Amino acid sequence: MKKLIFAALALPGFAMAADGGGAPGAAGLAGAWELIGAYREHQDGSRSDDYGTKPRGTLTVGSDGRYALQIYHMDRPPFAGDFRAAEPPEYKRLLLAMSTHFGSLAVEEGKMVFRITAASNPQWDGSVQRRAYQLQGDILEWRVPPRPDGDVPISVWRRVR
Repeated sequence: MKKLIFAALALPGFAMAADGGGAPGAAGLAGAWELIGAYREHQDGSRSDDYGTKPRGTLTVGSDGRYALQIYHMDRPPFAGDFRAAEPPEYKRLLLAMSTHFGSLAVEEGKMVFRITAASNPQWDGSVQRRAYQLQGDILEWRVPPRPDGDVPISVWRRVR
């Protein structure tokens, strides 16, 4: 069993577990966060809304680095009938109107590192994603790696007090 737990005495709130249960620097991100912006930055530097003008989302980060994230488009019309009998275009619209994942979170070499256990996008299951971020007071912003079209998704969160 390769489980090692360290507690740093000099840096309050700093914890790491080698099994991924905790993460260096994650304690500084611990708490509840609400999404206040979700954008796409285009190659020309301009931005557009990625999940509508008022996206909804929540991010919860435990002091051990475990996290759960949900982002939803502001305009998610209900299915025409029973969602189990929906047509493929309705399912596609639903999948593209959300982003959810959970796992463990660390701050390593100045980047947020998401070790994703499972996600609404199954290609992300088991993946590791590194994201540039800024934390200024109670505002957290990160940049997702570019999409195939070159656009860079940006998520902006406010800590809930």
